[in-house]
Parts: sequence; structure tokens; C-alpha cells
Amino acid sequence: MNENMTWDLEIMYKGHNDPKYKADFKVLKKKIEEVKKLTSNNKLDDLAFVEGYLKLDEEIEALISELYSYNGLRLAVNTNDNKAQSEESKIDYMLQELVLPEVELKKRLKDLDLDECAKKSNIIKDYLFNLKNIKEEAKHMLSDKEEVMASKFGMVASDSWSYLQDLLTSNLLVKVKGKKMPLSEARNLAYDNDKDVRFNAYKAELKAYKQIDTSIAMALNNIKREVNIMDDLRGYKDAIEKTLSQSNMTKASLDALIEALKEEQENFRRYFKLKAQALGYENGLPFYELFAPMGKLTKTYTFEEAKDLVLDVYKSFSNSLYEMGKDAFENRWIDVYPKAGKQGGAFCAGIDNHKQSRVLTNFTGSLGDVQTLAHELGHAYHGKVCLENKILNRDYPMQLAETASIFCQTLMAKKMINELDDPFEKLTVVEESLQEDSQCVVDILSRFLFEKSVLETPIEQPLNAKDMCKMMLKAQDQTYGDGLDKKYRHPYMWLCKGHYYSADLNYYNWPYAFGLLYAKGLYKKYLDDKAGFVAKYDEMLKNTALMNVEEVAATMGVDITKKDFWLSSLKFIEEDIDLFEKLLKETKMI
Repeated sequence: MNENMTWDLEIMYKGHNDPKYKADFKVLKKKIEEVKKLTSNNKLDDLAFVEGYLKLDEEIEALISELYSYNGLRLAVNTNDNKAQSEESKIDYMLQELVLPEVELKKRLKDLDLDECAKKSNIIKDYLFNLKNIKEEAKHMLSDKEEVMASKFGMVASDSWSYLQDLLTSNLLVKVKGKKMPLSEARNLAYDNDKDVRFNAYKAELKAYKQIDTSIAMALNNIKREVNIMDDLRGYKDAIEKTLSQSNMTKASLDALIEALKEEQENFRRYFKLKAQALGYENGLPFYELFAPMGKLTKTYTFEEAKDLVLDVYKSFSNSLYEMGKDAFENRWIDVYPKAGKQGGAFCAGIDNHKQSRVLTNFTGSLGDVQTLAHELGHAYHGKVCLENKILNRDYPMQLAETASIFCQTLMAKKMINELDDPFEKLTVVEESLQEDSQCVVDILSRFLFEKSVLETPIEQPLNAKDMCKMMLKAQDQTYGDGLDKKYRHPYMWLCKGHYYSADLNYYNWPYAFGLLYAKGLYKKYLDDKAGFVAKYDEMLKNTALMNVEEVAATMGVDITKKDFWLSSLKFIEEDIDLFEKLLKETKMI
């Protein structure tokens, strides 16, 4: 494989025998010992304690970012990389030593007037927002011994279950018409131009899952049971309350979003039925046709063509976005093609010490893959902007993590729609955009309802693969409704989505709907005042790590606690559904 199609990790380390890797590992051990010594010193006053902790935490964060990213990225493209798995486990074990220091920090913060401390200390002032969040978390602390125990058990419980799901799905081979291929490659056939290929891939995918569904159902069941046990012990009402706390967002905003999504389902069912009609189906759209390409823009893009499209769109927005994208393509930030042992899907990971990111895709040349590229590099831009923040002020909540990525996707879709004249070609782009939108509005709501059902199942009632499939089909009925053909749904959507398999990040589904609609709302504002919007955009992205979500939105003149904002963004998508119907009539497909 052309090395330019794989990402460059040597910017971090040449390998595990690299003297720099070994030196960083030793320094990390040393810094962990230093923070343990600091936090066991009862003679330090609170101000000196917090200042000392933050300074060491900055150094530790820089080391963890390098060591952990290196091993995690190696594993992402080869889940059978035993050395990287072993090294990652060593780091995980080392980080257990930070549990008690973190507990000590929370105990100190409990009764500390942080605003007063910030007047006396610049470093506390720099990290005031995050320190207040940590202080809030302190209300849910267990005893010192319990915190250590919970952390260590997590390594051999939920963390291991999560790894099992990743390992089994990334190594699963799907036999499509006699040809064996990785699961990620088989799932990508849903975008193929040939209807028979899409159908055969769908059947083969569902059949292949039966080889691993028992094990993965046990993994998901035990992860969520652990979540419920720990949330109860910590005094959270449920996983949603904890998720909202982690997300720096109020329940009022989530409720407004979910209610708006529920109200909009009927409009998306109209889209599914229109697509079904155009493709010759009478009882709704079969699941395997959700991503069927339409129109005449059915070409397969080379990666070079995809690069040119993405950069052209980025340049139309701002020079800084364009320069970042150019850097990514020219300096091997991207691992491009699917292969055995490689994770499915796509993601972006920052390697902050080098002011870069790494993007994983499973590129096969579809228009959807081009959109994915624009999306993931949008994440990279968000990360680049946040590098202007102090090192401990670069983490932002899940839902705001989708802001820049979906905004970039929207830019690409709208630019292509506006520049195309042929109704058949325009149909392709409009429908491709609606595919993405329907996933974020309809499928994401089904995932939210499914996960809620799993988490609300009593702990003493274990769920098996058959139970999981029934719950997923019920969730799809509640959302897709008669837009889907009941004979051809996807009962295994719980198995192939890694977002479910984390004890620390629950409900990692609604953030995509949030990100889509927040980005769509921002796009409308961009159209109203392009120059003014671009000037405020980067500052807003930086603020995602420095403010509550409602405060971030307010800087752009948006109130996310009101359903009206979400509905206005959804109306923006309705315009595309109307355009889709109009184009189908123009092209005489219905």
C-alpha cells in the first residue's frame, strides 16, 4: 500500500524501542510519583496544593497525549498489534496511580472558594471553569478506597468488554457472494451503485453477526449494568444525569432537542417513502437501501479528487480552514483505505504536542466517503483552534465536538447543490445530504431510545442477543415507522456501533443530532452575514472548552433551551426534502 495513504506516526515515535518513547515512559512514571507525593503532603495550604497539582497535571497531560495516542492509533489500524495493546495496558495501569491524587484534589476543592483563589493565582484563573466542574463532580465521590477499587475493576470489566467488541467486529470477515472481506468493507457496500450488491452485502452482514452476537451482547449488557451500579453508588439519578453533567449542559436543552426530533419524524418518513417510491418499492424503504445512491452523480471518486473537493470547499469558507486541510493531506495525517484488522468507520484524534491530528477513514470512493473526509477534517480544525487554549482547557463536550465537523459537511453539500445545474446530478447531492441528516435525526433517535431501554432494564435481568435485537427493532419502529419496510430492518445496529461500548460515555448518540442541528442553525447565520460569522466562528470553537454549552450557543445568538431553535434547524432540512421531491418529479422518477 502506498505509504502516503497511511498516516505518519513517526512524528511521535519511531517505534516502541525508540529512545524517546522509553524516556517519555520513564518521565511519566516520575511525574506520577511527584503528583502522589504532592497530594499526600498535608502541610500544603489549599492554594499551593491546587497550583502544584495543576502544574504537574499539565506535564502529565502532555506525556499521556503522546504515549497513549501513539499506541491507540497503532491499534486503530491493526487491532492485532499485540505490542501496542500491551503498552496501552501498561499506561492504563500506571494511570491508576492518579486516582487517589484526583480524589485528593476533589476533596480540597469541595469547600474552596475558587473565585477568591483565582484572584491570587494566574494558573487557577486559567483553569477556573474546569476546576468548578471538578468541584461539582466531587459531590459524587466515593471513599478513597472505593474510588481506587472502581477504577481498577473498570480495567478488567467495562474496559475489557469494550475491547472485546472492538476486537471481534474489526476481525469479523463477511462472506459476500463467495468473497470474504472485513466488516467495514462489507458495510461500505451499502453505498454501491448496484442494488444486488447492496442487498447481498446486507444479508451477509446480518448472517455474519450471528458468529459473534452472543459475546457482544454479553459485553454490552455488562457495560451498562456496571454503569447503573456505579451511577447509583455515586448518587446520580441515572446515566442521563451523569452524561449531562459531563456535557456541561442542562436537561432543559436535551429535552428541547429530543422533543423537536420526535416532532420531525413524520417529515423524514416522507423522505424515506419518496425514495422507496423512486426505487420501485411499495412498503417503505428496505434498510439496505437507506444509502443507495440516486441521480446520475454516481462516479467513484479517487482520493485525489476527494482531496480537491474538500480543499475547494474549505477555501470558500476561510483561509485558515483551507491551510489546515492542505497540511493534513500533504503531511500524512490520514489513514485512508479499509483493511483486515483496521477499525471500521472514521474518527479524528488530536496529537496536540505536534499541533496536528490523525484521521482514520475507510475510503472506497463514494460521495459519502468524500463527505466523511470533510467531516473528520472539520474535527481536526476544531482541535487546531483549541490549541490556543491552555493544555488542560482543550477538552470539549461530545455534542460540541460535532459542531465544526458537521458545519464543514454542510458547507460541502450546499456548495455542490448550488453549483450543479443538471437535476439528476443535483438529486445525487441533495439525497446524499438527506442520508446524513436522516441518520442524525432518525437513526440517532432510535439509538437513544434503544440505549435508554437497555439502561432502564433492571440489573438482575440480563439481556441476551435476541433481547437486544427486539429492543432495537422496537426503537426503529418508533422512529423510522412506516418509512422502513418491516421485512428489511436492521436488528443488529446495537452490535456494530462502538459508541455504546463505553462505561464513561453513555448516550453517545444525541450529540450527533445536537451537532447536526446546531451546525445547521449556525449555517443559516453564516448565510445572513458571512464576514461577521467567520470572524466569530473560531472564538466560538475555542469557547467550547471554556464555557457551558448554553453559554457557547449564546455567543452566537442562539438559545438551545427552547425547542424553537431546534425546530428552525429542522425546517432547514425540510427544505431539502421538498427539493428532493421536486427533483424526483423533474427527473420523472416518481
